[in-house]
Amino acid sequence: TVLLTVGAVLTSVVLGLACALLVDRKFLGRGICRTLLIAPFLVMPAAAALLWKTTMLNPVFGIVNWVLGPLGVGDVDWASQYPLFTIILVETWHWAPFMMLILLGGLQSQDRSVLEAARVDGATTIQTFRFLTLPHLRQFIELGVVLGSIYLVQTFDSIFMITQGGPGTATTNLPFELYQTAFRAFDVGEAAALGVIVVILTI
Repeated sequence: TVLLTVGAVLTSVVLGLACALLVDRKFLGRGICRTLLIAPFLVMPAAAALLWKTTMLNPVFGIVNWVLGPLGVGDVDWASQYPLFTIILVETWHWAPFMMLILLGGLQSQDRSVLEAARVDGATTIQTFRFLTLPHLRQFIELGVVLGSIYLVQTFDSIFMITQGGPGTATTNLPFELYQTAFRAFDVGEAAALGVIVVILTI
């Protein structure tokens, strides 16, 4: 659960920041690009999981294997061979747009005159980002990490649809363990206790 949540949250923040920096610039078709980047966040989690399982990561007909084929990757069964990576990938694809929206709001709230002054004083793009933009975005990054952790600790749809918690318990988190305890083992008492733990972690 910890590795899944931490991996998905950190990857979503980094990818969301990269996308936010991209669409914060002025270029032709910026509105369309923003809409396309936000689109994955609007897809229902169960539908997103099915899309990745049947279309993107299918070992025989999957788009990912087709794209990586010329690189000699071959027919990889991602869900079986790399289950944790697969779930992190799906959750990152789904939540990176959410992080992008938060960080884009932070970028647009930054005082442009300060950035212009830094350029006039000879600061490079990297220096401007490191010493001005990144400190300004700190509270927005913290907000994204907190909200992302709250949502991702409750991940169920992609695990249920793609890996069923396996192989073994490789991708079993607390919500999926709760489901198995309640609806497969019919141990309602233990499931209720797990539910309390999930709520405490969320808080």
